[in-house]
Amino acid sequence: MAMRRLFNILLLFIIGQLCIVNCLLAAQPKPVKPKTLISEAKAAIKNGKGQADAEKKLLEIVNREDVTQAQRAEIYFMAEELERSMNGIENEKLYLKQAYDTIRFFSTILRMHQYLLACDSVESLPDAKGNVTYRYRAKSRDIMRAYHANLLNGGKFLLKREKFAEAFPYFDIYLETSRGPILGDIPTIKNDTLLPRIAYWATVSAYNANQPRKALKFMDEAIAGADSTMAITLQENKVRCYEVLGDRDEWMINLLAGSTLYPQHDYFFLHLMDVYSSEKMYDEGIALVRRMRSEVGDKAIYALGECQMYQGKQDYDACIVAADNALRHDSLLIEAQYNKGVAYLNKAVAFAETACTDIRNPQCRKDRQTLLQLYRNALNPMEQVRRQAPQDTARWASPLYRIYLNLNMGKEFAEMEKILNAK
Repeated sequence: MAMRRLFNILLLFIIGQLCIVNCLLAAQPKPVKPKTLISEAKAAIKNGKGQADAEKKLLEIVNREDVTQAQRAEIYFMAEELERSMNGIENEKLYLKQAYDTIRFFSTILRMHQYLLACDSVESLPDAKGNVTYRYRAKSRDIMRAYHANLLNGGKFLLKREKFAEAFPYFDIYLETSRGPILGDIPTIKNDTLLPRIAYWATVSAYNANQPRKALKFMDEAIAGADSTMAITLQENKVRCYEVLGDRDEWMINLLAGSTLYPQHDYFFLHLMDVYSSEKMYDEGIALVRRMRSEVGDKAIYALGECQMYQGKQDYDACIVAADNALRHDSLLIEAQYNKGVAYLNKAVAFAETACTDIRNPQCRKDRQTLLQLYRNALNPMEQVRRQAPQDTARWASPLYRIYLNLNMGKEFAEMEKILNAK
């Protein structure tokens, strides 16, 4: 009896909960049908008001599960119609010489293109039977063709005002639609000679907006259409983009490409030499110097780069020869003076390890003279480094300390000792 009573109580509780759920479900509003919202959008266009709100409602349901492919395409096309209606209002103000919103005028044209592209993309998907039907492509072509020039004008308007991030989408969609399936088969658009210039504007916009991936999208096209001076700048920017993105392979590829395409421009050579030096790729650095010399001729920076590579290889004689060559180009090249001084100093240290130490052996005196000469050879370039960079004690104090010590220059040695102890 008690068990039956408990069962009845549980049953009543479950029934009560189900009633509550059913009430809640009944209280929830039913999803608005796309047809209803499209009708509201058409009314907004007819009345010339409420277009933005109608567009917002349409876009809120476009990806809803119950919305069919055909309805999604229609929603995007209707969103474009709403934007075109708002553009018409601004255009009428312009025609009547009334105050109008220039940014709003151009932004409606941008969104018109975006929605037409979205509409076409949806229609490009096969239906359940595998068929592809373009209900709106012909209409989209007519609309895009009519507004295409103003899309470009919007990008130029923003670029001129250095609104780089805002300008890029205009150029991006202009270029994409010029090659895409909607407009791409129209000869005057496909063969537009301005396209490389527009690719340049797109690249400049994205680069100045610190958007490296977008900057790279049209970079090669921009380079191909640029004059030699601008092409060099774009190639530099391309290298910097890959550096920011952390793509070392493309970074190196484009540094090497820059050094090949524009050998007279030192940017690529200098950066490559920094890489080869830091990664101890000394043979590659020397090979690059030789190639650049064969293409451009001898220059101070080539001799200096060669000097640094030989220093890294511990080929001190070749380093000294390269340093002297660099100094013939420019006697004030502090890096050449420093490398020359260090090379002689390292030669002295290496020689001392194998020099004769038996004072009874006549060779000992000869070796001592050779060693002292190496220190004397290191003295002048290292003192020159000090004269040129007197505050850079970290660079010249230790080498001069050793040189003065071995040359028995007491006064100078004491000065260096004092400088080093003060650190």
